Amino acid sequence: MAKEIIKAKMNRKILRLLSLLMLICGTEHSLFAQKFYPRNFILLYTDEGVPENKVAKLNAAYLLPTGFQRVNDSLYIHPQTKERLSLSTRQQDNKNELLLTYLTAADLSVFRARLLDYEPKLEQIDANTYQATFNNPVVKYMIAGDTVIGNKRLHTIQFQLIYDKGQKFPFSSDNYTFPITETYPLQQTTWYFTAKYERSPSNSEYNEMRLIFSKEKTDYKINFVDDINFKITYTDPKKKTHVYQGEYQNYNADISFFNRQGGWSDKDKTGRALATPGEQYMGKESFYEDPKKFAEAAGTARYFRFIFSNNYQSIYHPDLGLMELSKREAKEQEDILSMPRQER
Repeated sequence: MAKEIIKAKMNRKILRLLSLLMLICGTEHSLFAQKFYPRNFILLYTDEGVPENKVAKLNAAYLLPTGFQRVNDSLYIHPQTKERLSLSTRQQDNKNELLLTYLTAADLSVFRARLLDYEPKLEQIDANTYQATFNNPVVKYMIAGDTVIGNKRLHTIQFQLIYDKGQKFPFSSDNYTFPITETYPLQQTTWYFTAKYERSPSNSEYNEMRLIFSKEKTDYKINFVDDINFKITYTDPKKKTHVYQGEYQNYNADISFFNRQGGWSDKDKTGRALATPGEQYMGKESFYEDPKKFAEAAGTARYFRFIFSNNYQSIYHPDLGLMELSKREAKEQEDILSMPRQER
């Protein structure tokens, strides 16, 4: 009888261990899938380096860091997820047309929601077609049928762009309609970071903020959840862990952190919300007036709100595996950032 009890306990332990391993494997597998949201599609191709009689090719500078491998200029495949991106183009009369096809393992519910919150506004033509309300250029997203590759079911998204030859867009450069972006695809990536805020050595009238994102662990972690949301996990001076949430935009080496509709939601590790009082001038404790105060406030909510309510220029160093963000600003400013307090 004792042996049977011991055997039963061992079986339960093995079952729990197997379940844990399945959960871990499932989590790691899901992180392989790089989701491209509607706003990312314009970054997936470029006309830099293509012959004059061609329209565009897939953008290696954006796709290779996400784990995709190049097959040719018009086809990239992700070896782990079996996802693939293909681009077809044609020139007809005075029009250029691009059709980007993305086979993805990701659930499309978030993608569909983004299409309804897209700028410029899209009109839902039918259950699977979303098109810009203007006719020139034609901007259209289509959800097509699923495809099975290697016993894996992939969902199909198609992006179509038809525009006049010679037409320029707000993101175009003097020489290229679709210039290679310096944007690193941040969504679904996790970094650890350090921050430094001090007087600019070259000009005492300016302060300089510098952030270093790397994979080496520090006390502060940032997770870019998707294409617009991020969260920060940090431990305050009282050893309490908090999760700080906000939104961001990332294009052409410009990263903007900001809050919408009531500010950031700050929670402690247990999920208890932290209320944010009204904005107010912080007087002589202003970081702008005295950057030394910034270092003294390390690990506080106000410290992070100050960092992540700014616009930065970013440089990605793939050889070092880190990203550098920087910003210079005049010191004669008002610090209107206040510290959230815990609700009682």
